[in-house]
Amino acid sequence: MLGLGKRRHALLGVDFSAAAIKVLELSRSGRGYKVEAFAVEPLPDGAVADKECRDIGAIATALRKAIKRSGTRLQHCAMAVPSSTIITRTLRLSSKLTNAELEGQVFVEADQYIPYNIEDVSIDFQVLGKNAGNPELVDVLVVASRKEHVESRMAIAEAAKLTPEIVDVEAYAIEHATELMLEQLPDREQKPIVAVVDVGAQVTTVYVISQEQGVIYTREQDFGGRILTDEIMRKYGMERSEAGRAKVQGDLPPDYPVAVLEPFKQNMMDQVQRLLQYFYVSRPQDAIDQIYLGGGCAAVPGVDELLEEATGTPVLIANPFRGMPLARSLNERRFLNDAPATLTACGLALRGFVG
Repeated sequence: MLGLGKRRHALLGVDFSAAAIKVLELSRSGRGYKVEAFAVEPLPDGAVADKECRDIGAIATALRKAIKRSGTRLQHCAMAVPSSTIITRTLRLSSKLTNAELEGQVFVEADQYIPYNIEDVSIDFQVLGKNAGNPELVDVLVVASRKEHVESRMAIAEAAKLTPEIVDVEAYAIEHATELMLEQLPDREQKPIVAVVDVGAQVTTVYVISQEQGVIYTREQDFGGRILTDEIMRKYGMERSEAGRAKVQGDLPPDYPVAVLEPFKQNMMDQVQRLLQYFYVSRPQDAIDQIYLGGGCAAVPGVDELLEEATGTPVLIANPFRGMPLARSLNERRFLNDAPATLTACGLALRGFVG
């Protein structure tokens, strides 16, 4: 079950990485949205590893805790598989095919390029429109994922008493959240291509999005905030939980900024620049006009200015919730601090209202 179609009711966005699980509920508010509920729950080490759900029971337990803490009453949810675990192709098929014939042809064509047994794969597709070069053809986006990635997420949702209505792709969720951020720009039309750099706990991912074509590039690197935590542990002899808490609270020795934080920030710049360089090599005809910096590491002071200086491209801290009203139950300061790391959950929650 991969959800590419439209929905007509609110869905709980459920996003989890190796470090934590996040749940987010949005509602309509005038022409925009309102944040109704949100919570983050840490995951035990090893519950998610190498993009796989290794401990479904532990993840489901964390999800139940997050749902309870958030106060949401939604029972239908949207989740996502990592972009690196999917295969996408755009097929050109006859515009004269009926819906049933189109579906059958998609599966026939998909069997030719998917390197797995077709019975082991979840497939979905969406007609993008008439082919630009031949009006008798339509372009059809096909998305495929190993069933184990989809079914494990469905099992987690069901164990937490949720109905998994959509299993999306992280890149498409990020694209929906980016649309909200683009709406905040007064010069949006002058920035046809933007990049979202998501620096999480263990993985840094770059998504490049064209306002005309959608997601045109994704790439990831094993690098994240856990490296900073590990260095704090090593240098100051702390346990992981103690180091993580001290990192967030700023309760560290006077030499921490120079001895630990600055080298990490420079390492982060090097990693991000490398990922962006891969994009420029693969698409030399394109230029990135705006960078949004997301993920937990976006909270590290000064990294946005460093990245802007290093790339020569305007950089903003990612926040799709700017201007959104918040439910009274939410701690505004804490929520906005988490906003850069909530892009995927935001995009998933939006799936209840947009295609």
